[in-house]
Amino acid sequence: MTITTHDFDRPDDLADAPPPELGGGTRTSHRWATMPGNWDKLNCRALWPTDNLWGIPALPRATFEPARLVAYTDRRAAATAGPGAAVHFFLDDYRFEVVWSKPERGLSRCAAVGAALTPDFSLYRDMPLAMQLWQVYRSRWCGAWLLHHGVTVVPTVSWSTADSYDFAFAGIPPRSVVAVSTVGVWRDPVAHSLFAAGYAEMLLRLEPAVVLVHGKPPTEQVRGGTPIRCYPSRWDGDR
Repeated sequence: MTITTHDFDRPDDLADAPPPELGGGTRTSHRWATMPGNWDKLNCRALWPTDNLWGIPALPRATFEPARLVAYTDRRAAATAGPGAAVHFFLDDYRFEVVWSKPERGLSRCAAVGAALTPDFSLYRDMPLAMQLWQVYRSRWCGAWLLHHGVTVVPTVSWSTADSYDFAFAGIPPRSVVAVSTVGVWRDPVAHSLFAAGYAEMLLRLEPAVVLVHGKPPTEQVRGGTPIRCYPSRWDGDR
């Protein structure tokens, strides 16, 4: 199998690209008048350009800095978000699984707001690496899907242990705006240590233009001068 690689220097390169060819199905699927529900659970119908050996979709460099973040589950806030807002997915995974399992349905709310961070599918330190890799793939895939449908996208970055670094940062170009969440890392010393190490590695590998932070600001500014922009979480009093 040959993986097509691209260098996306313009944020609209992916949005301007032709739709991916449909794939998957069965040996008789060419005879179907319509596709049955859930026929493509792995979303093989849209295999996006990549720049890495895992086939994780490569997103273009993001430049958008939202004025406000709106939770995907907050329908009222999404309906009244106004210009400059973006949807975020710093929630329990089951609350936004639909953006992967039924991407056409999950698209509508992000399209209504006009901008979104990529879904923050969880990477747990005791999760098998194959599963962690799949979570990263799903996040970037959803970002490519949204971008292709006209939504402005900012990549969300997450990691677990050092073993995850190679794929955790894959598909994100240098000097992009990126997003992270610090919610839940302060109470657990191990989680805080892993976040600090991964944050430093992210700054080193991606050299982000700006880091959008959901939650309290990180203290690990090891590469002094990397701008951050913080957005309070609902645990900080913003609902």
